[in-house]
Formats: sequence, C-alpha cells, structure tokens
Amino acid sequence: MGLGVVTLIAWLYLLMTAAFLLFGVLYRRHLFIKPSMIVALFFHVQVQWPSTLYWEKIAGNMTAPEVYFFLAHLFPLLLVIGSLQMGGETAKEIFAAITNSAREMTREELWVFAPLTLMSLGILVWYLSVVPWDQTGLYAVLFRPENSTLAREQSLKLLSNKTLKYAYSIFNSAIAPVLACLIGIKALNHWQARRVGRAFLTILLLLPILITVSITGARGPGVMILLAVIFAVLLVKGLPFRPGKIALILLLILTLPAVLDFLRRGGSLDPSGVTNSYKAIVERTIGYGMTEDAQWHLQYVTNHGLWGVAGIEKLAPWFGVRPVDILNVVGRYYRPEGGTISANAATVFLYYACFGWIALPLCLVLTWLLDLALIIYRRMTTVMLTVVAAACGIAAVNVVHTFYTTVLVTHGFLVILIICFLLDRVVMSLTVLTKKRTVLVA
Repeated sequence: MGLGVVTLIAWLYLLMTAAFLLFGVLYRRHLFIKPSMIVALFFHVQVQWPSTLYWEKIAGNMTAPEVYFFLAHLFPLLLVIGSLQMGGETAKEIFAAITNSAREMTREELWVFAPLTLMSLGILVWYLSVVPWDQTGLYAVLFRPENSTLAREQSLKLLSNKTLKYAYSIFNSAIAPVLACLIGIKALNHWQARRVGRAFLTILLLLPILITVSITGARGPGVMILLAVIFAVLLVKGLPFRPGKIALILLLILTLPAVLDFLRRGGSLDPSGVTNSYKAIVERTIGYGMTEDAQWHLQYVTNHGLWGVAGIEKLAPWFGVRPVDILNVVGRYYRPEGGTISANAATVFLYYACFGWIALPLCLVLTWLLDLALIIYRRMTTVMLTVVAAACGIAAVNVVHTFYTTVLVTHGFLVILIICFLLDRVVMSLTVLTKKRTVLVA
C-alpha cells in the first residue's frame, strides 16, 4: 500500500475520532466528567493530530511504521466510541449535581483550605531545609541557566531523602491541584458576585502554588495545575462550548513552560528568542515532538524484542522479575548525550513495547476503568465534587504521557480521589454540626 493511501486512511481515522468527540461536546457534554473521555480528547489533540500531519516523516523513521499507525489511530477512536456508550446516566447525574450546586462556598467548605495550606507549607519548608533555595532547579533557571539541567536533577531526581521525595511528589500531583481548584472556584464566586478586586487577589494565591510545583525547574507541573483550575471553572459553568476562547486560554497556559524554557536556555531578551522558546514548547506539546519518544520505543523493540513485564517497574517485582527503567534506557539509547533523560510516551505505546499487540485492548480496558471513579464522585455532595472531577480528570491526561501505573500513584489520580473524598466527608460532618448548633441556639 502506497504512502499516500496510508496518509489518506490516517486522515479518515483522525476525522472519525474528531467527529465522535465533537458529537460528545455538542450533545453529551456531561460525559466529559469521565476520565476516559478526557484521555481520548487529549490523545486526539496531542498524539493523533501530529501523527497524521507528520505521518510521512514518522513512516520514514521506522522499520515497522504500521505498528505506530494502528496504535496512534485505533486507540483514540475505539476509546471515544466506547466511552460514549458507557456510564452516561451516572455521568449526567454527577454533571447536574455540579452545575446545579454552583453557589458561594460555605463556611464549612472554606475550612478545607486550612489543612491543605498547612500541608503545603510544611512540605515546602521541609524541602527547602534539605535543598537550599540557591541549589534548586528554579533558582538555576532564573539566575544560572548554564547549571539548570544538573540542578533540576539534583533538586528532585537525585534527592537522597526518599520520604521527602515522595512527599513533594504527592504535593505536586495531588495536594497542589486540589488546593488550586478550590482557589479557582472561590475566585469564580467573587467574580460572579462582581467582587472583581477580591477575585483578582484570590487568583494571585495561585502564584505561590505555581512557584512551589516548579521549584525543581520542571515545566510540566505548573501547566497541569492551570489546566485543572480551568477545568474546574468550566465545570461549574456547565462546560460552555467556546472553542476559540478555550484554545486561546490553552495557548496562554503554554506561556509558563515557554518562559521557563527560555530562561533555562539563557536566551537573549529579544522577540525572536521568546518566540523560538514558545514554538519549541508548542512543538513538544502538540507537534512532532509528541511522537518522537513513542517512535523510539517502538523502533527499539522492533530491533531488540519486547521487554515483557520487566518494562513496568512497579509491577516487575510482583512477578519476581528484575525491573528495567525503559524510559531511561531507550532515551539514552537514542539520545546518549541526554544524561538521565526519560523517553516518556503514551501508555499504549509503552505497553506495546512490553507486551505487543495485547497492549491495545489492555489499554482500552484500563482507561475505561478510570471511569470507576464516578462511583466515588456520586457519593460526594460538597464543593469537593467539582474539585475531584477537575483534578482527577487532568491527572488522567497523563495516560497520554507515561505508564498507567505511574498515573494512578505518582501523578496523583488515586491520591486525589482519596483526599477529596475524605475532605468531602469532613465538610459534610461540619455542616451537620453547624445545623445542630443552630437548632440548639434557636
């Protein structure tokens, strides 16, 4: 089959996936509180689009390009078709609960800021007591860009205190997005009540969170925080369909990693330098760069064989197999000058590198299983329902970027679910106590 014919088929798959997603946006909007629908949307935008636009280049790089082709196009298409068919009534019920309860946060709901803020401050103080400010990745990016790569590795990846490393990871992936979503919702409350000044001051509270999650010099965590906040606000407003405005907001969000990338490279303060950094981030996020690591993994196993369960570090010990950090092995194989590079790719590509074609149905089922979170959602009644739907939804996006098992714990999907459910129970208990006191006083 000629390359031109395959390209046309790729466009057909792309347009079919886009049509199903558009149908969901226009007529089944409530389904986008399901993590699987959000994964399908981001995979479509971040992987399927560049895989189609750059297909000829991708095919020229690979010995077996058909593997990449089917994984990149069948996965999102089948995922969105299945997601449209499952859990519709439950999603509609939860979506209605979120949109119908759009109101000022109660005093009991505001209480949740206290433990989250105290935990955040505690972790930050602990981190800075071990890694001084002038040795953090963010400090290097701002003031010593020539040392930024080494400083970033030392400030987290090479951190000897494992307890602190896990605590900071939980803050980045779970505590920070939950707290940020609460701030975003409170700012929206002020805005809707025409308290513009308070809304602006509340939004400013996001700055210390963004600084803290970026303290290692990493560019991704800040973006995920902002995405969660935007999603929470959109959920409260009923997910209005304004593609132009949403696209503009997303492009503005990419300014954060672009600025960090610009500073890390020690770029000159001129328009061309800033523009080049921004283009590089966009290319890495929704361009050819999103396909490159996946190509490496598939080409590597084509040449050397599948990894098996050893390729999944968190599962390998359970099977008595020595784990292999395939993200680093493959990354260094194709970019040996990259040091401790991690060649991250979507779960479906990584699982193919481990298990072959069984990865496609396996990844579909695993992604649909994320929707079991709706069982927890429907038991929540406070502002934490909106927060958990937004924060878990954005955490699920990491299925497009790394291993499924990593998404569940390291990227906070399960941790967010637990934190939000517990805080919801606490708020409900406080509400009951307040009502009892009111009755006694009356």
